[in-house]
Amino acid sequence: MSRQKAHLIFSIFISCSVFLAGCRYQGINTNEYSQKTLFLQVRNHSLAPQLSGILRRSILEELIKKSALRFSTEKEDADLLAVVTLVNYSNAPEVFDKSDTFSASGFGMEIEANLEVTRDGSKVFSQLVKGSASVLKESALTLPHARQANKAMAQDLARKVSFLLVSQLK
Repeated sequence: MSRQKAHLIFSIFISCSVFLAGCRYQGINTNEYSQKTLFLQVRNHSLAPQLSGILRRSILEELIKKSALRFSTEKEDADLLAVVTLVNYSNAPEVFDKSDTFSASGFGMEIEANLEVTRDGSKVFSQLVKGSASVLKESALTLPHARQANKAMAQDLARKVSFLLVSQLK
């Protein structure tokens, strides 16, 4: 019995040693970004109701998760100015109930935004970004919750905008 215990302890020790020696976890090197400060401005030139505030918050949350940039509360103090302008918003039916083909039970929403980044007044880059989301009605008598769909659409757009910011500003 003691030989089996010794063998078990030895096996656990070897397994842990191999695991710890083989683990090559490394943190993200944020030194390349940490010197740059960003001021983010979101403008809503679309028909999407109250989306600019939700989008701004979502973009900042995504950039904070990536630990990519420092943020400035004043435009004058920032090294980079990122302006996201919401331009096209569309809301189209996607899903129809088989018993009622007249009224839609699901909608697809899309938004386009122009992302423009400038440094000291000169354009660093500019790109059109698209975000989308889908929403379903709970029943035939209720309306879909627009705030939830807008938040999902803003999060989709924020992921794409933050990825572009991080990849273009390396």
